[in-house]
Amino acid sequence: MKLFGLIGLVIWLSCSCVDKHRSHSLCEQSFIDSLEVRAQDSLFSNLPYSRSLLRNALHQTQDSMTYYRLMALYGKTFFVSSDFDSILYYNRPVKEYDKRATACPRWNDVLSDVYNIEGNVWMQLNQPDSAVAYYEKSYAYRLKGDKAHLLSDICMNLADAHLHRGELAHTASYYRKALFICDSLHLSEHAKFPVYCGLGQTYMDLRDFDLSNHYYELAGQFFDEMTVSEKWVYLNNRGNHYYYKKDYQEALVYMRQAADMIANYPQMVFESNLSKVNLGDLYLLTNRLDSAENNLNEGYRYFSEIKNNSAMHYIETLMIELSLKKGNIARAREMIARTASTGHVDANMLTIRNQYLQHYYEKAGDYRNAYKYLKRDYQLNDSIRSERIRTRVAELDMRYRQDTIVLRKEMQIQRQAGEVRVLRLSMYIWVLVCLLLAAGTVVIIWYMRKKREFLRERFFQQINRVRMENLRSRISPHFTFNVLGREINQFNGSEEVKNNLMELVKYLRRSLELTEKLSVSLQDELDFVQSYISLESGRIGEGFTASVIVEEGLDAKRIMIPSMIVQIPVENAIKHGLAGKDGEKELSVRVSREGKGIRILVCDNGRGYLPQVVSSTKGTGTGLKVLYQTVQLLNTKNKNEKMRFDITNRNDGQTGTQVSVYIPFHFSYEL
Repeated sequence: MKLFGLIGLVIWLSCSCVDKHRSHSLCEQSFIDSLEVRAQDSLFSNLPYSRSLLRNALHQTQDSMTYYRLMALYGKTFFVSSDFDSILYYNRPVKEYDKRATACPRWNDVLSDVYNIEGNVWMQLNQPDSAVAYYEKSYAYRLKGDKAHLLSDICMNLADAHLHRGELAHTASYYRKALFICDSLHLSEHAKFPVYCGLGQTYMDLRDFDLSNHYYELAGQFFDEMTVSEKWVYLNNRGNHYYYKKDYQEALVYMRQAADMIANYPQMVFESNLSKVNLGDLYLLTNRLDSAENNLNEGYRYFSEIKNNSAMHYIETLMIELSLKKGNIARAREMIARTASTGHVDANMLTIRNQYLQHYYEKAGDYRNAYKYLKRDYQLNDSIRSERIRTRVAELDMRYRQDTIVLRKEMQIQRQAGEVRVLRLSMYIWVLVCLLLAAGTVVIIWYMRKKREFLRERFFQQINRVRMENLRSRISPHFTFNVLGREINQFNGSEEVKNNLMELVKYLRRSLELTEKLSVSLQDELDFVQSYISLESGRIGEGFTASVIVEEGLDAKRIMIPSMIVQIPVENAIKHGLAGKDGEKELSVRVSREGKGIRILVCDNGRGYLPQVVSSTKGTGTGLKVLYQTVQLLNTKNKNEKMRFDITNRNDGQTGTQVSVYIPFHFSYEL
């Protein structure tokens, strides 16, 4: 056992000292992860709380990798409130720290998050070219990090950026790549619904509304599991699907749902104003001109503040059509003159502007310019939905299906190989466990055997010591009895005295004979007790009565009991309970059958059992001590049936002591 304890101590010390720095890093990593989860959960419901969590953590953290990771998380919170300058402000020191930071997968994940969120900022500012550059950096850092499952999100962002650039082939390629990553990493179907939304938008731009609807239906299956932002994107894209399909009433249903849903989230300013612009466009197409004007004016004020050229150009284009529908051609001319396109403009928005400019020139009677914008519209549609792009998309679709089949086969092979490795490792572990159990069992058996031998040796040493003490105590009494018998026979005094002395010698000799035996018959014990009572009755005085009753049917000669088991309680009752007592003095011994044994009760009406009170007649307690040791010794040899010895005060309303002894019929007295 000491050997096992020493081995365990060495293992514990080695484990505790191997890599304390790693344990500290893991604790720190788990703390930041949990903080990120809590901040993310409260991002849309309680934005100030999310920021306060991260600010408090920043105040408690020193200048380290953890500090700058928290700063990057804090910067991300400003994306919800569309405070893009703050995002760039807090990302700047993070990128500066990269120059002196030690490269590791965890830090690469932080940089990937930083470049990804900046790509999102440039997308919101309608600069998809810059967004693509930042997304590509984010993808490169993510490949060197630990969070490979987020690669699909960056692929979707790249696809969205190429979609805004009108590069539908690249858009479809990145969406397919995102699906491939989800399959290769065994991600759940839930992780794929943003990809389905993107593919739905891609095929919508190709005006393949059946295939677009198919992917939107796939994404809609996960609507209840989406976040607020994801739900808004889904509803907005679904509305665009019906918008380009020219089903304006159905488009209004989805656009209103999107606007109503984010009305309870004031921090989603960008999404709210974009919903107003979309609703303004639909109100314009359904001739609800006042509602259209109100929504467009509110949206224009916001996007002017953040300088989103694409959105401003789109709203100004809608205002041209609004002026035409109100019959104000001069106002329309003024809007055309001051709304020259600057920067990147989405292809779909260019299509809408060409149509509305064509409409204006038709109203103005300038059919040459009307034809020019009609021709531009056709050319733009041809470039977007050319046969080359459709073929490229179909090729990518086919390649994805082939790669998926190959991937599934490889995944199955890898899974089976992994299962074989796990089974082999499990086999080694079980063999080791069995060996340890076998060694432990052998050690325990050996220990128990040694302990049992030690207890047996000590037990027999105790018996031998008792026997030697008993032998020494017998030598002197035998000599004394012989001398007393010779002297009493030569005594010439009263015959009564001489007879009493002879009875006393017989009693003492009989007592010695009984004490030499470990067990006697019930009859011998009771005869001995009656002899003792008759000798003591004269000393006790008048009013003393004694009774010995054995239940009928009990064969007292064949029932064996421990020697002195009745004599000692009777002697104690007379000596400590009845001697010196005034009035009636009663002593009773009753033997009766009880279950699979006999019950012996010794009762008196003396002072009672008061072990804590010191009296003039209190003895040494040797007799009871011998009885207790005898009962305990015999019970250790009788595993199934136990002897019970109890001393209590009487419970029948009278003062006195009661000794109760239970002895099984088949009790063994062999040691």
